[in-house]
Amino acid sequence: MARRPFDPSRAAGDLFGDSGKDRPLKSVSNDPATPRTGPTILGVSALSQRIRATLEGGIGTVQVLGEISNFRAVQGHWYFSLKDSEAKLDCMMFRSSADRSTCRPVDGIAVVATGQVTHYPPQGRTQIQCSKLEVAGAGDLDAQFRQLCTELRGLGYFDESAKVPIPSFPMCIAILTSAESAAEADCFDAVSTTFPATRVIAVDIRVQGAQAAEGIAHAIAAVDRSAQRLGIEVILLVRGGGSREDLWAFNERVVADAIRNCTTPIVTGIGHESDTSIADLVADVRAATPSRAVTEILPKRAILEEQLASLQRRLARGMATHFERARNRLDLAARARGLAEPASAILFHQSRVLRHATELASGMRERASLRERAFGVLSARFSRADPRNRLRIAQARTEVAVLSLRRTGRTLVEIALGRVESNSRTLEAIGPLTVLRRGYSITIGPGGSTIRRASTLVAGESIETILADGQVRSVVERVSERTERGSDGSSLDSRP
Repeated sequence: MARRPFDPSRAAGDLFGDSGKDRPLKSVSNDPATPRTGPTILGVSALSQRIRATLEGGIGTVQVLGEISNFRAVQGHWYFSLKDSEAKLDCMMFRSSADRSTCRPVDGIAVVATGQVTHYPPQGRTQIQCSKLEVAGAGDLDAQFRQLCTELRGLGYFDESAKVPIPSFPMCIAILTSAESAAEADCFDAVSTTFPATRVIAVDIRVQGAQAAEGIAHAIAAVDRSAQRLGIEVILLVRGGGSREDLWAFNERVVADAIRNCTTPIVTGIGHESDTSIADLVADVRAATPSRAVTEILPKRAILEEQLASLQRRLARGMATHFERARNRLDLAARARGLAEPASAILFHQSRVLRHATELASGMRERASLRERAFGVLSARFSRADPRNRLRIAQARTEVAVLSLRRTGRTLVEIALGRVESNSRTLEAIGPLTVLRRGYSITIGPGGSTIRRASTLVAGESIETILADGQVRSVVERVSERTERGSDGSSLDSRP
């Protein structure tokens, strides 16, 4: 038999009664005439409840900065302590809040915990029941968002050139969102309204919480690998509205990398129209809401029906015009004389053929006659000319030309010889040897130059005299210059 739990009322001798409510403890006075009053005696449960009510009502929600220690997770609930250099507080976070948290507690990190101070009577523990947990120094979600945007923009994640074009008529799409959520229902309703022929593959993912970002990235990669096999042409990443913290999984770097590396076009519809996530900026197309993500990529059934009706009208008009033109040509052909009276048409063309044949025969006879006359003229001219006479005339002309050339050559040679003999006689008459034979001589100085003036010689120099019959070498003993006088008897040149 199991033991009964401890009951303070029984331990106090039914001091508190069955109800366990507070009752004043009567004290005995030394003076029987004067009653005494003392402190109220409380049970442990009653005091615990009073402590809890006082803490929750007096302190309320707080934000505490501290260092995490002794972290542990039990069935999805988080238990840890916050401490600083002088104190320590116990903390806990229920699974529902832990799943939405973007911060993963690790011993030793500084965090800002938001929650309510409460007292847990079964263990007599005062603790903080946390509803939100942020990393200290990095808890500003806007700052984190701007920092990651700057980094990804520098890497080209937001460039339009990196966007994959959306097919005009996607016949199969994959919707990544939480199963049985409002976003999934809105997407299915939009498909049935916009273009029911589209095949939809729904992929269940966690859209918020600590592990949501990794799950989203894994789902995108898995669907992209199977897209060709399953015929998926577009991926829709959607979720309904929520707080900034609820949507934070779509602002993680791992999700941005998965979208960038995906070869299948991705369309996002996250939150409301005013919400903008990093996933929206990296995606190929960003829609304001989940349902808009569907309607923006699928062809509109009403528009397609109108286009089909317009094409049908154009086809009907074109066929009517074609048939009318064909009917007109048929009518013209039916009224043609050749078809109405084929025999007369045949006779007409037969007469044309006969006329052309007659003209052709006449032209051929005339051309043959012209060629015969030309041949007769050439034959007569050839018969009148005797080739032997022409050859004899040519030989005679050649002999005359040869004789004339010979006479001309002899005359030219004789004239040239006469000129040579005349030039030879002239050269001989004025040549130096002829002058030497007449008694003159040529004197050569020491340098080999001809002596023209006596003043150029000096006594003692060797000179050579050339005569008509030989040469004489001599030495100058004395130089005497001859004085020349002009016609008037004046002296022209003298030297003592």
